[in-house]
Amino acid sequence: MIDSHDSPRTVRGDFELLSHDLASVYGTLSEITTVWRRAHQDWPELPLRLPLQLQDATRQLTVSAQALVDAGPGQPPEVAFGLARRLSALRNDIRVAQALTRESGIGVGDAALWDHLGEPLRRAGNRLLLLIVQLARIKEWSLSGPDGEPSKPGQAVLVIQLG
Repeated sequence: MIDSHDSPRTVRGDFELLSHDLASVYGTLSEITTVWRRAHQDWPELPLRLPLQLQDATRQLTVSAQALVDAGPGQPPEVAFGLARRLSALRNDIRVAQALTRESGIGVGDAALWDHLGEPLRRAGNRLLLLIVQLARIKEWSLSGPDGEPSKPGQAVLVIQLG
């Protein structure tokens, strides 16, 4: 349980960890941008703006997370919902961009870089959830199994109603 005296420190710490993960994503996307720029001569169909747009989305996510933290606890859920939507969209857009070279057979040398994004994106999702639970108003929550039955070992659904 988060004590009200510990909450600002915990929230700031969680935000710093989230920022670190998003900075890792941003840096890797920067490297992908460089690889794509170098490969563009041989593969002019590569959309050079795409990794830059992903970087911008990552930066905007960090800025919005800072706004969520700055607003403090007990806030309406709209900012939290927007952040969750944007992180989900970023993860999806990264999968689409990755598929441009991986599934099309274009060997530009970016495969390991795309793989490197998985862990910081997973951690960012977990950290964002922690921030949302600490900062957005929670109307109600419940824990149940997949079919509404009591939780079974290894299977549970946490339902959080914000509002």
